[in-house]
Amino acid sequence: MADRAWIRDLSPGMQIDESYVVRSRELRPRRGRGNYLALSIGDRSGELTGLAWENAEELSRICEPGKVVRIEAQVQRYQGRLQIVLRNARALDPKEVDQRDFVRASNSDPEMLWQQLQKQIEETQDPHLRQLLFRIFSNPEISEKFRVAPAAKTMHHAFRSGLLEHTVSATRAARMLAEHYGVNADLVVTGMLLHDMGKIWELEAGNSIEYTDDGRLLGHISMEVLYVEKRIGELAEFPAETRRQLLHILLAHHGEYAYGSPRRPKTPEAMLVHMVDNLDARMTGFFEAIDAEGDTGEAWSPYSRILERNVYRRRLD
Repeated sequence: MADRAWIRDLSPGMQIDESYVVRSRELRPRRGRGNYLALSIGDRSGELTGLAWENAEELSRICEPGKVVRIEAQVQRYQGRLQIVLRNARALDPKEVDQRDFVRASNSDPEMLWQQLQKQIEETQDPHLRQLLFRIFSNPEISEKFRVAPAAKTMHHAFRSGLLEHTVSATRAARMLAEHYGVNADLVVTGMLLHDMGKIWELEAGNSIEYTDDGRLLGHISMEVLYVEKRIGELAEFPAETRRQLLHILLAHHGEYAYGSPRRPKTPEAMLVHMVDNLDARMTGFFEAIDAEGDTGEAWSPYSRILERNVYRRRLD
């Protein structure tokens, strides 16, 4: 572990012979004739652009996205950013690969986060909502997937147990704000706990985080609404109005049609869930931008896709 050439530790001039996961690849035309290969490689510490000027077609066949390959390359700096120039690559047998090297995990203990999630369920006063939450999260398949699932492929909480970390953080904030604004805290907490649960079927984390076929065709909102509706149907005397408002929260939590939301928030509880979901994602984006590339001493972070800006890193004591 200590001898591995992590992405975060690379520096200009280094000659590397190391294994990385291929995030993406593209053959591009060179000036004159032929193609060169542009790809993105990574491990759990970060990502880097790679270029191959020679044998581009052959290297492209080897460097299949999602696969771990052993790369021989030189590290260089170009326009202020590190990149590597590939000389050779070979595919690795899956038995040689430890997936934990290539997809980072939450810095928080998943079991501690799970206990905090259970505490939010236990503090829910509405008996119908509490029964629904117990029914869903006591399902062994749900609990197993929820503990390890990422919350996104590339944006916020895009790491193992990221979904659990995001859900617990957002739920705790939402409960406080629900009490502050005097809205139905149990409905807000239930909506927050369930708002992204469809991501356990939308995404999978192997050597990299990828969308499943169901994720591409159906999306997490559709899948979670179908699942929650089915579980509600199994409960006797679940109030129709509670069902209606809870499903609306799930359908509206992306806020706007432009962001893939089937509905826009039309209740205070739905608006609060949407806003806290966005707040938690963006605050995490700020902290990740500040920590990106380690302690370089630079005042400004690299460009953040989720925030669409560079972030000022200097913090007051």
